[in-house]
Amino acid sequence: MRILLLKYNKVTNESLGVLVQSLDKHQIVWGDLAELGKDKRDLLPYQVVTRYLDAFEPLDAVVIGDVFWTTGHNICKWCENNKRARVKCVFLQHGQWIYVENKRKLRRYPTHTAMFGDDTANECRGWSYGQSSKVIVTGSPRYDPYARCGDGDYVFFSPPVIQELIHEQTGPMREPFYRALLYIAGFDRETRVLLQPHYREARVDLLYRMFKDAEFVHPKDKTLDLVAGSNKVVASRNSTVVLDAIVCGKPTVFTEFPNCDSAYFFRGTFGKFGLESDDRKHFMENILSDYHVPEKDYEELARRHIRLGNASKRIVQILESG
Repeated sequence: MRILLLKYNKVTNESLGVLVQSLDKHQIVWGDLAELGKDKRDLLPYQVVTRYLDAFEPLDAVVIGDVFWTTGHNICKWCENNKRARVKCVFLQHGQWIYVENKRKLRRYPTHTAMFGDDTANECRGWSYGQSSKVIVTGSPRYDPYARCGDGDYVFFSPPVIQELIHEQTGPMREPFYRALLYIAGFDRETRVLLQPHYREARVDLLYRMFKDAEFVHPKDKTLDLVAGSNKVVASRNSTVVLDAIVCGKPTVFTEFPNCDSAYFFRGTFGKFGLESDDRKHFMENILSDYHVPEKDYEELARRHIRLGNASKRIVQILESG
């Protein structure tokens, strides 16, 4: 098979870098949508997508990291309309996007969707999306090299995005997330904290003001390595970093509170993998506790959220299937 691995964002690119190691029996070609303009790559018209993908022909499959923007729709369309034979289009889930309304029904769909865990897949199967794309729970190749590991000497903090920068534009302030961060501001004075802003965060200046004692790390640094080296993670329930923490065996202390909770996932969704807080005092108790995620039935319980094991092998089976 001749397979195009199409780079997209940080998480997708990390997954493709692992997946390719299991595709040695196939001819692999690489593409990168950033070549067409980093800030425009989501909004490419069909003619541009066609010219770009035609240059890689012949292809048997394309592995992509987004199907929700215009570019993703047009990649799916190109795969459907391929003159030689319909090209298999495999979408790797790259974030906890299940809570976003515009994911439910698309103009075009990939032939296959490789999902993180059972809960997300089961919800998606009830949408128009799930009726038009074969949804399979594979886990993520990004996690294949990682396993549960011992405690580190810091708390890893991945703040929710206050104001998103996308397509050269800044979105509205996300006030509930901002209020929650103000509520826990200064917790980094009590323990060592490594803080990694999201790569699309427009208001890093606010994070510096609220968490003056935290050690800031670059958004492009490998998040999984930082999670693996921690003893706890602090993040929103909406964050993919919660899954990173499950993979590495670290509990997550959530940034949501009863009076300030705008997360899609309800309180208690992640069970023993996370620590919920009633107020700031409780939050600090959770941060400083010696809590560890119970080991019993770990993989079975995790599978609701993230299927562990060899995701790359499962995706290769999708690519090779008839």
